[in-house]
Amino acid sequence: MATRKLAKTKTKPNTLLEYRKYEKRHAELGQDRPKLTPEEFEQYDDELLDLLALDDDDMTDEEIVRIQELEYLLIDTE
Repeated sequence: MATRKLAKTKTKPNTLLEYRKYEKRHAELGQDRPKLTPEEFEQYDDELLDLLALDDDDMTDEEIVRIQELEYLLIDTE
């Protein structure tokens, strides 16, 4: 019996739903922004969540700028 190798990247269960919401935001608001692949979306979303979990007082200027970049790419409207 052949076994299928699992992909090295594990996608979160809600990633597809979140990516579809992103695609809708991109169609409505993101004509001037690059369209992310599902993998890029997940990577940038995870990075954004990690940065947002940091204490505001300990954030560097580079981290603040990176948050802004990620919010722009993800078309984060919240």
